[in-house]
Amino acid sequence: MLLTAIGLACAAGPALAQDQVRCAIDYAPDRACTMTDHVEDGVHHMEFRIEGGQQVTFVGRSQTGWWSGTLNGKPAMGYERNRGNLVFSTVDLETSFAWWYPGQEHGAY
Repeated sequence: MLLTAIGLACAAGPALAQDQVRCAIDYAPDRACTMTDHVEDGVHHMEFRIEGGQQVTFVGRSQTGWWSGTLNGKPAMGYERNRGNLVFSTVDLETSFAWWYPGQEHGAY
């Protein structure tokens, strides 16, 4: 379940995880969404399908709680607030995106 939140890379080929999570774009109220994470060669390809039809994609890598890559095709950085709660922002600060597992809005320790 916490495959993406703890940044595990797959050693024996690509891994795919799909979970029901909560998402918030640009600090709007959170909504239910489905997160799919395909990991290949340490690169996460995360796709979020948000209730109401919106979609967000993050492609990148994690390193000790910090993430770098692209958010909807724009350069982005991210960090893990806690295990099970991640925040991304485009480098131009135009878009912010957070996701967490239900019940983990404030993370897990």
